[in-house]
Amino acid sequence: MDSQVSKQDDGNNGKKNKNGGQNGGNNNNRGGPPPAQIPRFREYTPLTETVATVFNQAEHRGIFNYPPVIRTPTNKRDNTKYCRFHRDTGHTTEECRVLKDEVERLIQRGQLREYVRGANQQPRQLAQPVARPQPQDNHDLEARSLWHPHTDAIVVTLRTAGRKVFRILVDNGSSADILFKSTFNRMNLVGVKIDPTASSLSGFTGDSISSEGILNLPIELGSSPCQHIQAVDFVLVDCPSPYNAIIGRPTLNKIRAVTSTYHLLVKFPTVGGIGIL
Repeated sequence: MDSQVSKQDDGNNGKKNKNGGQNGGNNNNRGGPPPAQIPRFREYTPLTETVATVFNQAEHRGIFNYPPVIRTPTNKRDNTKYCRFHRDTGHTTEECRVLKDEVERLIQRGQLREYVRGANQQPRQLAQPVARPQPQDNHDLEARSLWHPHTDAIVVTLRTAGRKVFRILVDNGSSADILFKSTFNRMNLVGVKIDPTASSLSGFTGDSISSEGILNLPIELGSSPCQHIQAVDFVLVDCPSPYNAIIGRPTLNKIRAVTSTYHLLVKFPTVGGIGIL
């Protein structure tokens, strides 16, 4: 299994966590609850979107029960495919049978109704469906699970050089992509070349911090079929930080990203459609 870096989440205070409740000051939690047993189905309700799209758009609501880890040895899997629901390799999010079952389970509980094909279609085996007001538009849909007003930052988890790196700040105000040295040491990357540089970074207080070099690492953005892999020139910095890394304007501009702090989302174009973080 790939190593994981700092599995604490983003520390936001505006979103419900994955257990469906609030967690002190960490309500906008992108981590998941302990794995739960997900029932299996033989028939599935027709959807207006793919299951991968449904998961990408609804994950932040905190309604999904995440599956146990994949037991198949990594050397017997297709490691070119990544499932955001399992958070592991072996198959794509769209191919995930467990995710299909989880989406069907939620539909039968009266949730995710906006993705059910047919305005009058009722979820299977649901005697009294829960009536929910339909959102006015996609913006309402993406923001309605957040507590407003909020002042939270966009903090995401990305696979970086094959490692899951948690607590990555997406910062439009940063003129550099930054990897903190404490994170780099925990990633245990062997043979990575660090190019020396004489540049330094300055904050809004005017203080300067010397960098320890620049290293090029790939990051995985989004999930199949709307996935993009981008090589990033990280500036290596040795200083304390509540985050493990910062994705700044250089990478955001390269992937043509649009960020929304109101929705706590990042969207970017890919060959397969619009990717979402």
